[in-house]
Amino acid sequence: MLTKSPIDLKDLRDINHCLVLGKLANPIDSVIPGLGETRDSITKHISNNNLILYVQAISREPKLFSEQLHKDPKTVYITFDDNNQAFLRSIKYYDASDKLQYLREYLDNKLILFKPKLRERKSEGPEQYHYNFDIVWVGDQVDADFYVPVPRVERDLSSQRFDTFLKDKKPFRIPSYPNLMETPEFLLCEKYLYYIPKPDIITSVNIRTTYYCQDPNIVKKIEIPHDWDEKTRAAHPDFVFIPDVYAGELRSIFDKNGFPITIKDLPDVTSTQKLTKLNDRSSEGDVLSVTKERVIKEYEFINKLRYLAHEERLVYEEADLYNFHVALKTNFVTILGGMSGTGKTKLALLYAKALGLVNGDNLLVIPVSPSYSEPSDILGYLNQQLGIYIESETGLVSFLQRAELQPEKMFMVIFDEMNLGQVEHYFSPFISLLEMDDEDRKLSLFSDNAICRDKTIKSKIRIGRNILFVGTANFDETTKDFSKRLLDRANVIHLQKYNFQDAKNKEFIGDKPNVNQQISSEIFNKKWTCESQGLNGLEYEEVELLDRLHEKLRNADAQTGVSFRIFKGVGDYLGNIPEDENGTPMLSRSLALDYQIRQRILTKIRGHREQIESLVGYYDFQKDVYNEGDLSLLFRDEGWDFPYSREFLIQKAKELTRNGYAY
Repeated sequence: MLTKSPIDLKDLRDINHCLVLGKLANPIDSVIPGLGETRDSITKHISNNNLILYVQAISREPKLFSEQLHKDPKTVYITFDDNNQAFLRSIKYYDASDKLQYLREYLDNKLILFKPKLRERKSEGPEQYHYNFDIVWVGDQVDADFYVPVPRVERDLSSQRFDTFLKDKKPFRIPSYPNLMETPEFLLCEKYLYYIPKPDIITSVNIRTTYYCQDPNIVKKIEIPHDWDEKTRAAHPDFVFIPDVYAGELRSIFDKNGFPITIKDLPDVTSTQKLTKLNDRSSEGDVLSVTKERVIKEYEFINKLRYLAHEERLVYEEADLYNFHVALKTNFVTILGGMSGTGKTKLALLYAKALGLVNGDNLLVIPVSPSYSEPSDILGYLNQQLGIYIESETGLVSFLQRAELQPEKMFMVIFDEMNLGQVEHYFSPFISLLEMDDEDRKLSLFSDNAICRDKTIKSKIRIGRNILFVGTANFDETTKDFSKRLLDRANVIHLQKYNFQDAKNKEFIGDKPNVNQQISSEIFNKKWTCESQGLNGLEYEEVELLDRLHEKLRNADAQTGVSFRIFKGVGDYLGNIPEDENGTPMLSRSLALDYQIRQRILTKIRGHREQIESLVGYYDFQKDVYNEGDLSLLFRDEGWDFPYSREFLIQKAKELTRNGYAY
């Protein structure tokens, strides 16, 4: 009797995270079991009305299929129509009178992207498992016998930093490509294609999507070829396939023209300027601070932030941490938004902990009430008759006074559930302060001519750069909309939900930092933050894109556009991207610009279908297809890959199509 090969339960479950390309099985070339009325690739089950689909893999399969189960390449994958209802609804399968014929015509000679599923057979026999699958996508004509997968590394890695990871043999993630698959030969990062001859990449034992490079000397990269879009198939956001013939052509191109990553480029003028700026910003690592401790460098602080998140079992995309940090450095107000449970308040508190702030001293959390409707609700007011200032129960005035008296210390105010109240009303004094230069940024509590008997309360409080303002917000029927006036002045960050499987296995990689050191305002504002360069902080292509974006928005709504304030804010953000110990930006510039467009510009788009559909496009729920609007087409035409902005536009389009209005 045949003994079944033991498959680890985790492997059995995680196989469904792999992506394989296939086509309808050909009865001549495939082993099709006799479960249906005929031996066709699509047929009716012999005992019920369910349709059976047989698919033949034409790309790499999970390696344990061949290594442990000795799967015959001709063995097909099997699924049933009732196991793929979401996909079948999207192609109007259930509206067809002859479903069998409809499905045959729809899938004929089409590439089928699917997730394999391994199900153990109940009975003994030569075949130990059922090879099932779930359909992910269908499209593109089959034009090759075999296809090679080309996954993309994690989005927040710039190509320059990815080079460093490879050279230093540091771990990197390929989110869409678990190590149950054969190690990838080609990788995408930003606008570059990498060639890593097998078996040079090894995988992490604990995390399915983490990899290491063994020999960086053999790794080469080229700019993505001009015909790339024409050659790729089954385009997934983090994944594409290329015909095997084209893969052979690419290997020849790499042999002749590939650029070894271990050879450094000579820096151009821009790079030299950036290196000078880096030296100005981080060369004082051995200077003693007021606490007589070594000044913590910016990348060490971010490592500390990552470590604290791991210690408290909080899981965030690293790009979200970088993004939040830069937003706080360069903007007066930063708002963390998103669905409930993504850890918005916890991230703000985590950042405060990394700074060394203490609740009740230099950290203040204000739970916003729906009743807040005017500034006195959070500040208080002067009783003119008694000459007594009645401070709000929030304690905000005392807190701000303490910050004014201790400019060397960092302070943070967190407005939790900020938009439960009418932000435009109760927060209006602070919105007005955003217009002012640092020296003129004074919060007025009452008139200079008014009489206040409490001499500890001054009529004005200077709001220095040592105070960080953070708001958290949910976007549902219980909350108020942010005004365009506020959105024009704030970064609204939508936290990304981490993949549950990766979250479960996420580990901290790096040295344990000094978690007790406090960060002074001098370090935060002078060592880590570059002075504003305004429009000079933007490159020509970026300015041109923002100009065109402004035109599109203004054509749709005269009150919406890209103001000079936003231009300046984007320039400040791009000029303050943190760099690691090797001087490599932790966020690629294109990803940083993507964040800024989503956070500073797209958040202001709202209105009825007639107003904004031309901008955001619409969503065909029956076909599960996004029909692009002017903004998405603009990004594509200008050659910008903005995954987060595009994702935001798709959500707006879905909301607009479903409700006729987008908030």
